[in-house]
Amino acid sequence: MGLINNPNQSDIPDILRRLRALENAAPMNNGAVGRGGFEVYDGGVITISNGGLSVTGTATILGTLIASGIINFTGVVTISGPLTVSGLTTVTNNLVVASGGKITAGTIELNPDGSAKFGTMTISPTGKITTGTAEINPDGSAKFGNTNIDTAGRVKVGSSMTLDPTVSSGALVFSNGAQVFTDATTVQMFKGGSVVQIDSSSAKLQATGGYVNVDSAGVRLDGPLRNSSPSTITGVSPNLYMDGNGNIKKIT
Repeated sequence: MGLINNPNQSDIPDILRRLRALENAAPMNNGAVGRGGFEVYDGGVITISNGGLSVTGTATILGTLIASGIINFTGVVTISGPLTVSGLTTVTNNLVVASGGKITAGTIELNPDGSAKFGTMTISPTGKITTGTAEINPDGSAKFGNTNIDTAGRVKVGSSMTLDPTVSSGALVFSNGAQVFTDATTVQMFKGGSVVQIDSSSAKLQATGGYVNVDSAGVRLDGPLRNSSPSTITGVSPNLYMDGNGNIKKIT
């Protein structure tokens, strides 16, 4: 049945009814925006109270995103540009820095070539550690001020003294040719043809082939000291005697 337009009936009541319906309507409770889009401008703000924002697609923000509270990311997160983090940062899985990246934390630097810096200590790409005047090389050699340790374990102090484990059973070697060393049974000190030798039961002082030996049997001269005629002195009562074997004895 069609609508009958009664010219004797006014349209005002119907218009008022429709206007009241429009005033009380809430079209944004269930609305949709098509291809034309939706714009908030001139300082306008979209406020979500006790609700949420769900984006299926892409959310593009040109400006500043300010988030206060908990932010959860699931999936791949890509950040291009500087990233500044203030506060405690916890990584519960592996942290991988891509090729060419550098990690800096205070005085700590980790470089992509394998070198690193920890305060005053640096590590080169080859594994050399340097801090102040100290150097430790990956081959085992090292330098501490004016003290050098080579790969054979020789310790050179300054330019004139070396602790050398390769000489006999270990020796202190001086640049002028003098040595203090030990062998299987003795400790010796020598310079040129002069030697001082100590073992567990005797001590020997040697010069140019002759020597003085001191042991539990007494004092004995040997070599040229025993075979040559000793010098004489007058006016003194004799109280020592040397036998044919070079033993020195007291005359009583």
